Amino acid sequence: MDVQGSHYHVVNGVDDWGRCTDTASGHALSRAWADTAPSVTDTAWEYDPDLGVLRLRRDTPLFRRAGRTTPITPDTRRGAGRDGFGTWYWIDADRRTVRRRGESATSATTWWSVDDLADNCACRTAAPGTFTHTGGCPPVRILLQGLAVTTHQYLLIGYRGQDTPGEAGLLVFDLRGGGAPLRLRWPDPESFAPFDLADTPDGGVLILDAEHSRYWRLDEHLRLCGNWPLTDAGEQLAHPVAIEPGPDGSGLVLTADPGRGYSTLYRYDEGQVRWTTPLRDVVEVVDPGDPTGTPALHSLLGHDFCYLQGPPATGPLPPPMLYVGDAEGRQVIAFTLDTDTGAVRARDDFLPMRRWAGRALARSGPGAWYDFGERWISLEIFNECRFAPTATLVTPVDPAGAVPGDTFDSRRPGCVWHRLFLDAQLPTGTAVTIRARGGDDPALLPLEPWLDQPTPYLRPGGPELPWLDVWADRRQPDGTLPDSTGTWELLFQGVTGRYLQLEITITGGGRSSPLLRSLRAWFPRFSYPEHYLPAVYTENQGPDRFLERFLANPEGVYTALEERIEHSHLLLDARTAPTGDLPWLAAWFGLALDPLWDTERRRFLIRHVDTFYRRRGTVPGLVSTLRVYLDPVVDERVFDPVGTRTGIRVVERFLTRDAAGAPGTPAQDPRTRVRRSAHRFEVLVPADLTADAAAMVTRIVAVGKPAHTGFDIRRYHELFVIGQARLGIDTEIVHGPSFVPMVTGSGVLATGYLGYGHPFDITDRVVSDRDRLGALPAL
Repeated sequence: MDVQGSHYHVVNGVDDWGRCTDTASGHALSRAWADTAPSVTDTAWEYDPDLGVLRLRRDTPLFRRAGRTTPITPDTRRGAGRDGFGTWYWIDADRRTVRRRGESATSATTWWSVDDLADNCACRTAAPGTFTHTGGCPPVRILLQGLAVTTHQYLLIGYRGQDTPGEAGLLVFDLRGGGAPLRLRWPDPESFAPFDLADTPDGGVLILDAEHSRYWRLDEHLRLCGNWPLTDAGEQLAHPVAIEPGPDGSGLVLTADPGRGYSTLYRYDEGQVRWTTPLRDVVEVVDPGDPTGTPALHSLLGHDFCYLQGPPATGPLPPPMLYVGDAEGRQVIAFTLDTDTGAVRARDDFLPMRRWAGRALARSGPGAWYDFGERWISLEIFNECRFAPTATLVTPVDPAGAVPGDTFDSRRPGCVWHRLFLDAQLPTGTAVTIRARGGDDPALLPLEPWLDQPTPYLRPGGPELPWLDVWADRRQPDGTLPDSTGTWELLFQGVTGRYLQLEITITGGGRSSPLLRSLRAWFPRFSYPEHYLPAVYTENQGPDRFLERFLANPEGVYTALEERIEHSHLLLDARTAPTGDLPWLAAWFGLALDPLWDTERRRFLIRHVDTFYRRRGTVPGLVSTLRVYLDPVVDERVFDPVGTRTGIRVVERFLTRDAAGAPGTPAQDPRTRVRRSAHRFEVLVPADLTADAAAMVTRIVAVGKPAHTGFDIRRYHELFVIGQARLGIDTEIVHGPSFVPMVTGSGVLATGYLGYGHPFDITDRVVSDRDRLGALPAL
């Protein structure tokens, strides 16, 4: 309630907006947003929880490839992988060469070729003096297909005979140890044709045999765990193109049938089909070539896919996430996947690919990657979005009154509704249109005609509520807001009745969208003619007379000023004072707030300034102030010296006991020791503080200590000195700062350890002379 006695109804947050009704679908927005049907969008409204705003639905545009770009074909799928050092490996177009590009390299190089196998031939490795033939080594005629890098840093490449299927198997490279590859020949090469390889989280690998419609699983020691046929309803699976490790040790297989025009996703558990999900009409897209911008359902024919089920692969979107690259090489469609039922829901994030060569859509630590020439580019969301052109909603009306607060109820028959305030951002080219209607009977309110309302205007002074900063999260570092962002206001015209219903229409033109954060509908109108003018000015006029509306203009200005005066006490409360006024409020108490202190800590310091001043110059006061700056969570527990673990400690040297001295020397006189250590203390702080934080600690201690005392700031690792550390007080077995291998000439001895030499520093391998035989995994 304001100073004039007016109240307001507010709509703010996803729950409030979700009770509104979308006029296009006739459903509440909460029902449309909760719809789990794949790629079916029932509403043009979308709520962004990150920004806390209501906006137009983002549409996924179709990305058109350049006209001179050669389309990708299934033959371009050869496989790629990235090792733990950021180096990419892929099979070249001749299928006999492996290319490599390092993380910081400017170009790719040839890393290995099939011709290198001849270097390991017995003809060339025979001992001197033994019998060998003098001819050249026979050529190796194999073709490479499918590549993966395991989590144990083994590079696996599938191969088969070039002319006849008389030979097939895997090449295993040790990326840590180097050397020639281990050649694993398949026992039955006639039934093994590797097409796609995918590493599993446990260090193993999945192998897809597209020709025989079968997949194989190898464990972390490259031992065969099993092979299973790919079937669907008892029939052999047609056109499998990619495999990925799924949840709980399962396998995800993607098919691409050009005849059908869409892909199908399968989940297999040791050959058993858990679920099947066709990617038919699964994503709603907008064709840029369509002048109307009408969304249409699109079926997805995939070329490759990757599945990110959790850390370390987080990707541009939160996991679990399914990325499918379309067969035309234009863009990637992201899906949220229900791993239990297989239901997918397409996201509206625009993920275009620039001239995808089609070798692979690979997952790595940072997320999903695709190849562009001989470079590998991280898949990113393109911020240039397309939005639905327009959307309309109406506020709820509950004739039965079963849900309190759903209907805008003034509880006054014949109420004259006053003003509407919209906290919104309206970029150039967008608009918001308001219509309203009122009545005394909620059952008859839907029958009342809609009344067009004036176009809202942007208030120059911000919200009508005093000292409220609705868009604090959108402010620039200089304190300004983006253009057309703030509180928009209109004066209701001719809206009377106990109940109110609003119709809000936003338009964006497809390239941008208004952002609605909240609205407030004020009632009843405070009448200046009735309160301040003679009765003759109110005769023979209705409740919405011209004079009342005319005087509502100065009323809006004066009421806002009176509200600020009425609520001026909020400026003196650290919990409610505007952020920019906190230095002014702190100056009342002689405090100078450092820019390094965040807003929460500033407010806490000002709120408890009396407590801090009472403890100033004492050890508890000094520790409490340092905890306000250093503790991750600040609350009243900073004043509790008992039962709270803290990384701050003040050591007064006159209370400690020095060592007796060198062997054979007498102990120091206690009075001399106390006299030398009096009025000095040390502040022990965590060892991982930055230089700025350490400088801030020094300033805090300098201000909060007694004037006649001296101090030193020391890290915890500096305390552990024989003759100074107190056993059981200054020594404690806990997790300290991170330890790193020692380097001669740098580092602090107490923060490091002597590192092991290669290969004894490898933790994911069995190392001779280090690991006990009985502790090795079973074969």
